[in-house]
Amino acid sequence: MLCLAVSLCLLLTDQSDNQPIPTHEVVNNAQNNVEPHQPMQWFDVWQRSFTDSMDFTVSKFDGLFSDGSHAKGKAKAEGRIQLSWEPRTRDIAETDLRFRIRVSLPHLENRVDLLLSDNEDETQSDTIKAARSPSLGRQDNTTISLRFRPDINSHYSFRVGAGRRDQLYVKARYRDAYAFNSHWAMLYDTEIYQYTRDQFGAELGTSIQHVSSNNNVTRLNNRFYFRDNSNDWLWRHEIQHLYPINNHNALVYSFMVEGLNKPTYQVEEVYTGLRWRSNPIREWLYFEVEPFVLWLRSEDFSPSYGMALRLEAYYGKGE
Repeated sequence: MLCLAVSLCLLLTDQSDNQPIPTHEVVNNAQNNVEPHQPMQWFDVWQRSFTDSMDFTVSKFDGLFSDGSHAKGKAKAEGRIQLSWEPRTRDIAETDLRFRIRVSLPHLENRVDLLLSDNEDETQSDTIKAARSPSLGRQDNTTISLRFRPDINSHYSFRVGAGRRDQLYVKARYRDAYAFNSHWAMLYDTEIYQYTRDQFGAELGTSIQHVSSNNNVTRLNNRFYFRDNSNDWLWRHEIQHLYPINNHNALVYSFMVEGLNKPTYQVEEVYTGLRWRSNPIREWLYFEVEPFVLWLRSEDFSPSYGMALRLEAYYGKGE
């Protein structure tokens, strides 16, 4: 699967031819322009060249679906690339590469997207690698899929693709949000899917979010996964608190508990961490430092202390 992902990335960069919102989306105001007073640097050249290369190739791909009519908008690619070093007790060499590419196709009325990601579970987009449970086969989770929506504002979406250890799958999702008032809101989603080897599965997620008058955000996330091949449930409960320091810095505290319902409703891992996220140089370039503690059943719940160091770059319009 990784070879497929690398091949597609090379293809996309060759110019020759309402789920609970992830924490980085709350923190970000990712823009892909350089402020006028800032001189052009080598990383600006890289980011703009990469974005232009992606858009050029995507526009050619979108043109394959042209019927001669004028498209509503311009074909674009957007996403992020994240490099991490996450040393911890008993594993100081842990590294991680995360990416997400979304391609919009206006000739298909923006109802069909091409998605390429290192992780099909968007709810764990901020989680360190060691805390991503292997129970759902996430060791090699590179996924590529086509997503279809009945219309651009639809709460329903459907996917067909390949992922989770090179399996083919089809998936249907419903996602929506409800605002109780200006401070309280609920985000919820449900999914059903069928994998060629893991068989039928389903997910249910809810998130209660509170935004205070000083823009602090507190969120309680709950998610349940049903797995047909093992006939059990995996559950995850998480609380996050985001404290914005200024326009370029924020702190995010997280506490997560994850487990299974068989043989009993038992805990498999506990995680807590405090993340400092900053973009002092450019709006699209982020740095993160996150000290954390992780307890795993596979390690007899002996505390594992670690420090995650990340570099994250956005391109395109940003998510």
